[in-house]
Amino acid sequence: MAMALAGALAASAGEVKVDFSRGRWNPAEWLTFKSLRFDYIGTFDQMDDHIVNRADPAWSDEELYAKHVTEVYASLVCPKKLSGSTIEVSSTMSFDHLMAPLIVLTPELDKDGKGRHAFKKHYEVVLYNEGINVWHYTYDDDASKPEAERLHWHLAAFARAPFSPKTKYELKVTMSKVEGREMRMTVECGNVKVGFEDADLPESFYAGVTGCEGRNRFYDFRAKTSDAKLDSAADGEH
Repeated sequence: MAMALAGALAASAGEVKVDFSRGRWNPAEWLTFKSLRFDYIGTFDQMDDHIVNRADPAWSDEELYAKHVTEVYASLVCPKKLSGSTIEVSSTMSFDHLMAPLIVLTPELDKDGKGRHAFKKHYEVVLYNEGINVWHYTYDDDASKPEAERLHWHLAAFARAPFSPKTKYELKVTMSKVEGREMRMTVECGNVKVGFEDADLPESFYAGVTGCEGRNRFYDFRAKTSDAKLDSAADGEH
């Protein structure tokens, strides 16, 4: 229901809560994004208690992964810019086979040359069967190159741990301002926790969810901001 989502977005200046169950949210309140790596806009199918990125039902999980892994990318971004000394973004998610539901953070609501919302500079926090990856995407200024060739990415952080298919997990990303230092990202899922600091981490951004490389299911989305700062002298570092 439109009012349910609008109420969630407006309930607090520092909090967003969305339930992806049928009838509990309004897709029109979200922005559909594409990847510059693929020239299509993917979509999600509505299920009773979640959404799932669209894939041909005739494809088995194994066939999808072997032959169609680049054809199932779909992403939704909440158009509420998040800012604060501490920003928490989380989603309950699962994957049917091997990979790879994710939380995406983008500092801007960029568009491609055709006017479609598309990610340029952004971060992906990815859950998959062997752990968690954090990918940092950059976008260069060479306008003579095709857009896809201007996109570059590297693995900014990772943690190796087993995660099971068809199992719900809460993936949480916390962005924090650390006194006297750079921004810090901390990622938590189950008993796994990984973090890093980087001058490129944005202090404010938009967030959303992306399904790719398999059938990925998302049950909810939450974001919370506060003015609490991390004290680097009290966080156990040496």
